[in-house]
Amino acid sequence: MAAHTVLFHPGEKAISVPTGSSVLQAAARAGLSLHSPCGGQGRCGKCLVQVKSGCDEAKPVERQLLTEEELAQGWRLACQTRVVGTAEVTVPASSLVAEHHIMVEGVGREILVQPNVRKVALRLPPPSRDDPRADLSRVMDALGPGVQTPTSLDVLQRIPGLLRGADYRVTALIVGDALVALEPGDTAEHAYGLAVDIGTTTLVAYLCHLPTGRVAAVASELNPQVQYGEDVISRLQMAVSQREGASHLGRLVAGAVNELIGRAAAQAGVSREAIYELVIVGNTCMSHFFLGVSPTGLAGVPFLPAFRSPQTVRAADLGIEAHREARVLMMPNIGGFVGADTVGVILASELDRAKGLQVAVDIGTNGEIVVARDGELYACSTAAGPAFEGAGISCGMRAAAGAIDRVAIDDDVSYHVLGDVPPRGLCGSGLVDAVAEMVKVGAIAESGRLLKPEEVESLPEKVRRRLAWNRDGIEFILVWPNQSGTGRALSLTARDIRETQLAKGAIYAGMALMLGELGARPGEIERLLLAGAFGNYIRRESAMAIGLLPALDVERIECIGNAAGVGARLALCSVSERRRAAEIARRVSRVQLSEREGFYDRFANAMMLRPLPAEE
Repeated sequence: MAAHTVLFHPGEKAISVPTGSSVLQAAARAGLSLHSPCGGQGRCGKCLVQVKSGCDEAKPVERQLLTEEELAQGWRLACQTRVVGTAEVTVPASSLVAEHHIMVEGVGREILVQPNVRKVALRLPPPSRDDPRADLSRVMDALGPGVQTPTSLDVLQRIPGLLRGADYRVTALIVGDALVALEPGDTAEHAYGLAVDIGTTTLVAYLCHLPTGRVAAVASELNPQVQYGEDVISRLQMAVSQREGASHLGRLVAGAVNELIGRAAAQAGVSREAIYELVIVGNTCMSHFFLGVSPTGLAGVPFLPAFRSPQTVRAADLGIEAHREARVLMMPNIGGFVGADTVGVILASELDRAKGLQVAVDIGTNGEIVVARDGELYACSTAAGPAFEGAGISCGMRAAAGAIDRVAIDDDVSYHVLGDVPPRGLCGSGLVDAVAEMVKVGAIAESGRLLKPEEVESLPEKVRRRLAWNRDGIEFILVWPNQSGTGRALSLTARDIRETQLAKGAIYAGMALMLGELGARPGEIERLLLAGAFGNYIRRESAMAIGLLPALDVERIECIGNAAGVGARLALCSVSERRRAAEIARRVSRVQLSEREGFYDRFANAMMLRPLPAEE
């Protein structure tokens, strides 16, 4: 197949790609990460590039999103534009994935440190006429009867030279109850593990000193799978429709984990070879992708995973660069789309031992909800969509530099922007604020209808001027073109409001129905835990004002940060916590919302933009 060179500006990056490749694919190969929330379907319009030469004609979907003037200037969607010759493309900063504000902190608690991996320093007597024991017997006798002999041929082959070269002073590496390696000298304190939270959008890795449980370093970055869509469903479709799709997604994450290992190890001043175990949490799809397991069963009713129980594999078999005998533990899934990350949240927050009525919500593309009372646990996943992560919103973006994360409306609109840069878009917390403030001043009806300027004459003049007509209807202009970092107005449209309603309606309806499993109502919640980055940065008053969260005393709502990652750390540093996690996964009753009577009625009611009474 013929190949052509694509030159990207700025940066002058050139890459050769086969004829017919999309500019989005070419950019990925050149190391440029472009926004693609819709997974390259041409719906979001976030992957804008300016083409100078070498590409095909604009597609109908592009003509719907771009004006004739923009098309004449060479503006195209990278996902729809095909390379047909030597091409030259300019990528604006607004189309590049910027450094993301990733939540790494979370709720913490004390545990008894009992790692699955331990190291024992040995000073062995050398052989003599009076002590003619075999080398392996000498080691095993010193370790005692609780340790099993190694099953690895590599260990057996190394023992003779290692013992004699180290003057019989060695350190035994024990994983579980088995001897898996010997090291020269006393390296008992030099033992590390990695807890990794593989989120749909971000990855966070915690490098832990195993003898003490101390966090030695933290590293994080975006999930590289975002190039195939910012929601799980887009990646799921890719994984089941393309040959080796799941394996490819797994390799992408393995590469990112290796990058995180390198950065965390350098930060802590240790080597990769000192990392002996990894514990992974993620939603059910992420678990399958990471292990390269086909998620076919998750693609249709009844949404069956290939596995639920904890899975232990060799790190080397996944391409993970750590100690040669390192193992990877994938934490257990609850089932369907309720995965190991939810187990991590329950473990970290101790919902399995909670007294009274408590609820945990991790608001993301798939909103996971756990309801607990006196040891009884119910969990569900509700398809909130990616609106709260910036996708599916016309000016939406992740929480990165240039994102508006706070909005207030009085005589005019004011806002706060992340980073010392002009605003480029609206992240999830800013979206909730904006909608709540627009409802408060009367720019949006409770039904979600964006009002016309003539219907809101009582609004302050500067606010009313922001209600304007575009070719698709009414929009509310948050940032004027001359004040934005993109040169375009940042607006909320009627479609954006509806996406927000769908997302918040799914979350609230799921929570209310789950409470119904225990015969409870939202107003009876004693403790509402918000997990994840969005839950940490959201303004609780705004969330209650639009009915995303029930109308509770603010003191009852607690942000617990990256609780899933904390759960992974607990399982890494304590075998008893690991066993508890497996028990949690078995105990939780998973609720399939779509099969529950009354869900759609609750969902329709929850779409109203108003505080929802505690009895609803």
